[in-house]
Amino acid sequence: MTDPAAPAVTTPSPPAGLLVVGESTFTKRIEANRPTGSPSWLLMWTTRGSGVVHQGDSVLTAGARQLVLIEPGVRHTYGVAPDAEEWSLLWAHFQAPRGNWLGTSRHLVPAASGAAEAIEDAFGRLRRYARLTSDRIPPPPAHLPAFAARPEQQALAMCALEEIVRLAALAVTPGATSNPDPRIARVQQLIAETPEAPHTLVSLAAHTGLSPSRFSHLYASATGRTPMQEVRTHRLHRAAQLLAGTGMSVAAVASTVGYVDQFHFSRAFRREFGLPPSSYRRHGEVPGWD
Repeated sequence: MTDPAAPAVTTPSPPAGLLVVGESTFTKRIEANRPTGSPSWLLMWTTRGSGVVHQGDSVLTAGARQLVLIEPGVRHTYGVAPDAEEWSLLWAHFQAPRGNWLGTSRHLVPAASGAAEAIEDAFGRLRRYARLTSDRIPPPPAHLPAFAARPEQQALAMCALEEIVRLAALAVTPGATSNPDPRIARVQQLIAETPEAPHTLVSLAAHTGLSPSRFSHLYASATGRTPMQEVRTHRLHRAAQLLAGTGMSVAAVASTVGYVDQFHFSRAFRREFGLPPSSYRRHGEVPGWD
């Protein structure tokens, strides 16, 4: 739908083939009007306030730490949301990449823990790469647009752009339990991030301030499995990734994911996946493994 308040003047776009990165703070209800779209992709990451993006026949509200992608050739207008005083954002105009990492969603709200912070770090690298010279990677940039025209600038900048979009598209682990008890959620995160650590029921309970028996009961009630079952599952799934994606020996994989005894590891792995580790490496169905 076309914004009825859009000005008649068309907002210019950067030339096709030029990667432009910048930072802006908008204060107007309509800041840009492109009735025929732009020749390049436009990525916008809100850092403060909120904006409204009219894109084709859809209207998106962009709040803090949300990502919006506008395809080339799609008519669009954007500006400050009616209930906001300003809209601050980081943005980039760029050409379509090789591959399909842009996905299908055009409005992404990072769900994974730490994704928003990692996206902002990646934006910092993106803006530095856009100012790259042949002998120097510059420090954090000034608040001015950067134009990446050279191949090495664009190659590095595209890596950062892909990182941003993939981080924003990360989903919460399938089957993960949304737990209202912050003590249990904290331990779940610890196990997911460090399954190889020498976790015990006592050490995990210590993170909650509960007795081991009380912690075990609460954890099982909230998640449907005991804490040590959760540790074992995460260790074995980490092992499956290593078997599929690396040339590490079975013994090295077992040690890496926290198993001292390779025989114990192989037996647990077979119970989880129906195959011993060596057979899984040859025949296991893992995304990206062939």
